Amino acid sequence: MSEEELTKLESAIKSKDENTITDLTISHTTKELLSLRQSYISKFGRDLIDDIENYTKGDLCTILSSLYKDPVEFDTDLLYKAMKGIGTNDDILIEVISFRNFSRLQKIKQKFQEKYGKDLISEIKSETSGDYRTTLVSLLEKERNNNHNPDINNCIKIAEELYGAGEGKFGTNESIFVKYFTTLSREEMVTVGKEYHKKYNKNIVKVVESETDGDLQKLFKAILFGLVSPSEYFARQINFAVQGVGTSDEHLIRIIVSRRDEDIKMIKKYYKKLFGKNLVDVIKEETSGNYQKVLLALIGEK
Repeated sequence: MSEEELTKLESAIKSKDENTITDLTISHTTKELLSLRQSYISKFGRDLIDDIENYTKGDLCTILSSLYKDPVEFDTDLLYKAMKGIGTNDDILIEVISFRNFSRLQKIKQKFQEKYGKDLISEIKSETSGDYRTTLVSLLEKERNNNHNPDINNCIKIAEELYGAGEGKFGTNESIFVKYFTTLSREEMVTVGKEYHKKYNKNIVKVVESETDGDLQKLFKAILFGLVSPSEYFARQINFAVQGVGTSDEHLIRIIVSRRDEDIKMIKKYYKKLFGKNLVDVIKEETSGNYQKVLLALIGEK
């Protein structure tokens, strides 16, 4: 962004000209927006995000301020807010920790300590419990296998072990599921799923649904989708955010901002396939004004 645009942005923010703020923001890439924020700090001595939050409001404020954060800071702030105060937003914990790779999670842990002076794993441990806690912590502490060529016999053995820990016994030994769901590579998990279906005629996701419940079930399903079909998962999550009376805008913003540079095109395809509607049309039905304009720009429909 040029000096002229930078000055124009600051003037628009102070005068609460949301049209100009929106247009200037959506006309730049993610990388450019991060550079713009630094230039804004250098030129005016204030954080651009602070100014946006002081002079705009509502869903537009939320989505604009999110766009000027780098992905690690965005995730870090999500996790902090998810555990701040009474209660925990487990949907956010599950979404962030399940769908970020190990390298990204290590950066988030570091940023969490730097920005909030707290250890992320300690916070997770204090806010969660049982196998759910064990699974989240394992994802944060241990890197997955990097095995792109699975041993078929070993995968068959793991499928049998999962059956024995779930459908093959009264009750469920969740620790076996934790062990493999947090360590297998994508290719290994796909092969285990195929072998399980071949031998027991059941989809591994359906096994999770029948053998677990609550947040642990949500977490296990997110892990599986994260490994095998993340775009399908987020298409379903968007549908969840917009169905029924009203829209969960916080949920919608979180997904579209976090996936805009990842797989938003594929999410749109899955949404059409699964729900028979174009995501563009749904956003137009559920939102309005500059907030809608930003969402459409992020999904490639300026």
